[in-house]
Amino acid sequence: MTDLTLSSAQAIISAALAGGRTGPDRRIAIAVCDGGGHPLALGREEDAAPLLAHIAQAKAFTCIAYGKSTDAVREWAEETPIWFHGVARVAENRMGLPLIGSKGGVYIRDKDGRVLGAVGVAGEAGEQDEKLAVVGIQAAGLVADAV
Repeated sequence: MTDLTLSSAQAIISAALAGGRTGPDRRIAIAVCDGGGHPLALGREEDAAPLLAHIAQAKAFTCIAYGKSTDAVREWAEETPIWFHGVARVAENRMGLPLIGSKGGVYIRDKDGRVLGAVGVAGEAGEQDEKLAVVGIQAAGLVADAV
């Protein structure tokens, strides 16, 4: 596989939307970006809060911009909060989106380990957001990297 396709991104979103939820009232948004951090596809359930779409996009973008999953960014933010907030401000001012330090942003890799893009899921608890991202990536026949 050479690049992440729109068809693959849509398959990721469909599988993530079909994934399990922690409660009947939980609604989610899923964003898929390419290896450059540019949006490729976005899905938001009809009754999900509009802000969730922006959070999902920021989670996907964070993976690409920082080079790690949002869970790794979360650990970094906890260890060095002042440094993290400074870098997050630079990212938002220079790149247009904030860095997000919570679970739910996962790398998309091909079978050879090359980064194709990232998925961000928002609306559930962080652990479930991350699980839904992984489910979507794997359903599309790609490799999820949440480390």
